Amino acid sequence: MLHDPTSADPAQTCELPCGFKLLQGQYQIERPLISGGFGITYLARDSLERRVVIKECFPAGLCRRNGPEVEPAAPEHAKSCRNVLRAFLREAHLLARAEHPGIVGVHQVFKENQTAYIAMEFIDGLDLLTVREEQPERLTAPVLRQILTQALEALGCVHKLGILHRDISPDNLLLGQDGILTLIDFGAAAGSTPKDDTALPMLLAVKDGYSAHELYKPDLPQRPACDIYALGATFYYLITGAPPPGSQQRLNSVMAGNPDPCPPLLGGPWAADPALLATVDQAMSVPPAERFQSTCAWAEMLAEYEAEEIVPAPGTAAEPVDDGALDAAIADLVASTNSSLTPGQPRVARKEAAPAPAPQEPRQMVNLFGEPVSDLEAWLAEEDARTRRSRNAPAAGQPPAAAGSSASADKPTFAGRLRKIFGFQNGTPATVKN
Repeated sequence: MLHDPTSADPAQTCELPCGFKLLQGQYQIERPLISGGFGITYLARDSLERRVVIKECFPAGLCRRNGPEVEPAAPEHAKSCRNVLRAFLREAHLLARAEHPGIVGVHQVFKENQTAYIAMEFIDGLDLLTVREEQPERLTAPVLRQILTQALEALGCVHKLGILHRDISPDNLLLGQDGILTLIDFGAAAGSTPKDDTALPMLLAVKDGYSAHELYKPDLPQRPACDIYALGATFYYLITGAPPPGSQQRLNSVMAGNPDPCPPLLGGPWAADPALLATVDQAMSVPPAERFQSTCAWAEMLAEYEAEEIVPAPGTAAEPVDDGALDAAIADLVASTNSSLTPGQPRVARKEAAPAPAPQEPRQMVNLFGEPVSDLEAWLAEEDARTRRSRNAPAAGQPPAAAGSSASADKPTFAGRLRKIFGFQNGTPATVKN
């Protein structure tokens, strides 16, 4: 909690007074910043007038202050205080090993006043808890995506050293004025296979809503998936403004066959990228095996989601489709498909080959009675002779016609007319001119 000098009782306060000097005057306390858990954090200045942060090992409930010195609150707490002091010094060594721009740097570690102190770099910024409460407009979708990437990189550096932070929460992530995220407070940190020789299991930092259910039972395996759950819960808070239901409550509900009391973020009315929402949901899976097993796996999945289109959950309204963009995409697709084809012509402009004429069979000639005529010339000659005979025979009661009558000779016969029709001249077919 923040220090309030107007309400603090000097007789009851556990904090060092303002102006108090440590390490023979190398550091001077300016004011307390926050207290609780394993220690008290102060804002101070070093001998070069640089701002630093001093963290004092002071386990609340186990010790008390006797002047500047720290001593067990009761004789039965002496062993616990020693264990907490060893855990505090381990935190300093872990911080010194984790050299990363996203992890607070350690300047010095020293013992004094029967306790220990860590001098760390000062981060000019606010923790994410304060940012969400007082400046929520800063947490835009691009900013959330940026700080998630930074958090994954910093936490990945810690895990590569074989360290579990075990206390990831909004108040342990500082957002600087330059937009740089910094991971702080390694008081609950331990190795991937912690041994119960430095701190009591009951003193492990557990925060309802943020700690994975494995941390509530120290005998269970604790892996990087614990920190990944806490980081997912942290971003759940940043997105919704409220911490998620406790992991133990979620576990009991799922084990009983009831719905998970923590609804998924994807598909909800949140101002964040669908890719970020989907990965946060997976990071907060109740079964540890369903979470990301490493920060690299989370980052890779986030990149895959960004490369694909996230399908909205059932019951959510889909975003309107841009008809202009859709038409342009269809036009480009048609153009690329038809680029290898040769343009055609209208049917009326095409030059089609005329069909070959069917072979004609010779027509069969018939007479007036429908009888076939095999020899046309012979039949014509016969018809011509029959016509002459009938013309030369006198009618009854009439004298015979004079021989060589020009009128009878010049009149064409029926057979002659047929010859003319069929183009026969002197017994041979004549050429017909159209």
